[in-house]
Amino acid sequence: MKKKTFLNWGLPILIGLAALGVFGYLKLFAWNPERQKIAQINERSISVAQFNRELAKIPSPYQDIFREEPKQFLEQLILKEILLQEAGKKGVQSEANVRPEDREMSIIQNLLKKEVLDKIKVSSEEIAEIYEQHKNQFGQKPQAEISSLIEELIREAKGKEQVETYIASLKNKAKIEINEKHIKAVTALPPPTDTAEDFKKAIQSGKPLLVDFGANSCLPCRQIRPLLKEIKEEYAGKAHILIIDVYKFKELAREYKIQLIPTLIFFDKKGQEVFRHLGAWDKESIKNKLKEIGAV
Repeated sequence: MKKKTFLNWGLPILIGLAALGVFGYLKLFAWNPERQKIAQINERSISVAQFNRELAKIPSPYQDIFREEPKQFLEQLILKEILLQEAGKKGVQSEANVRPEDREMSIIQNLLKKEVLDKIKVSSEEIAEIYEQHKNQFGQKPQAEISSLIEELIREAKGKEQVETYIASLKNKAKIEINEKHIKAVTALPPPTDTAEDFKKAIQSGKPLLVDFGANSCLPCRQIRPLLKEIKEEYAGKAHILIIDVYKFKELAREYKIQLIPTLIFFDKKGQEVFRHLGAWDKESIKNKLKEIGAV
C-alpha cells in the first residue's frame, strides 16, 4: 500500500525535480550565451554573448550585413584575439591614459609597431631607385629635397606588406576551432529581394517602375533600402518599386548592362527605360523622378 501511495505522489515529484534540474542545467550552461563557445583560439574562447556584444557596437547597415555573414565578423574577432594573446606573451601594454574602449586597439598597435614597423629599414639605394622611376611625378625636384617623403612612402608600403605577413604567420601557428552550430544559430536571414518573374510582371503592368539593381552584401545598396521601402508604401498602386539582386539574377543584370551597384533604373508605363542613376540617391530626387514618369 505504501509503495503504491509513493508511486502515486512521490514518483511525479521526482520526475518533476529531475526535469527541473535538467532545465536548470540547460539554462545555466547549454543555453547560456556566456558559456556557448562560438570559437576557441588557443587557450581562450569567444562566447556567443561576446560575439553579440561586439557586433552590437557596429552601426547599421554594417551590423545587418555581418549578422547575415557572421563568419566575416568572427574572423576579425579571431584575429584580434590572436594579436592580443601575442601581445600578452611579449609584455606589450597599451598607451598610458588611453580610454578603456580603445585599450585593446592601442595594445595591438603597439605590438605591430614593436614587432614589425620599428624593424623596417629603408636604404638610400631604394630611395634613389624610386626617385628615378617617378622623377616626373615629383616635379623634377632634387632628390635631397624629397628623400624623406620617398622614405615614408617606402616605409608605409613595406609596413603594410610585412604586417599582413606577420599576422598571417600568427594565425597559422594558432589553434583555431569554430563551432558551426553556434555560427548557424547567430546567422540572420538576408532581407528578401524580388525575382526576375516579379520584374517581368511589373514591367508589363502599365505602371511606372523603379528597379534597384543591387546586392544584399553592398553597403550603399543597404543604405538606400529603407528609403525605397518608404517610397514603395507611399506609391502603392501608382508605381512598382523592385529590388533585384544582381548576383542572383545575373542574366537580368547583363541584359541591362549593370556595371555599378546600386543602379536605379526608371521605366515608364510602356516598360521603356527612361532614366538611370548610378549609386545611392536621396528620397526626394527619387520621388521627383517617379512623378516625371507618371507615378501620380
